[in-house]
Amino acid sequence: MRQVCENHKVRVNKQHATISDLNDLLKNAGVCDVAAWRNVQRLGDLRNLCGHKRDREPRSDEVADLVDGVEKVMKTIL
Repeated sequence: MRQVCENHKVRVNKQHATISDLNDLLKNAGVCDVAAWRNVQRLGDLRNLCGHKRDREPRSDEVADLVDGVEKVMKTIL
């Protein structure tokens, strides 16, 4: 997401910006629309479920959605 910001000349002020921070910047700059923004928010939630200790483990379909979704976002937003 940081690379997408750089590609579109969107300034990132936070050194340790989160996916949500970067996603908001891209939406506010008009790089992505609300539907794409919501999709990235969902992917960020799935990433957090997979990458951080939570009350439950991610389901296999959630992991597949994360992988497929990131591939799609990288093709459409970059």
